[in-house]
Amino acid sequence: MKTKMCKDCGAALSKDEIALTKKLIDAKTKEFFCLNCMSDMFDCTRDDLEIKIEEFKEQGCTLFV
Repeated sequence: MKTKMCKDCGAALSKDEIALTKKLIDAKTKEFFCLNCMSDMFDCTRDDLEIKIEEFKEQGCTLFV
């Protein structure tokens, strides 16, 4: 499987970053973002996004399986 890269900074992405991009931006997107770039985009901290990832996992969101 080809490693996906952040659209903005080119960083290699984790599966959680890909899932969060789909959850917050568009489930059908082909462009993904790292946590640092998403935190700039949504004017929040990286920690805020990491907390949301854990919340989505606890809620059973299938994007984070």
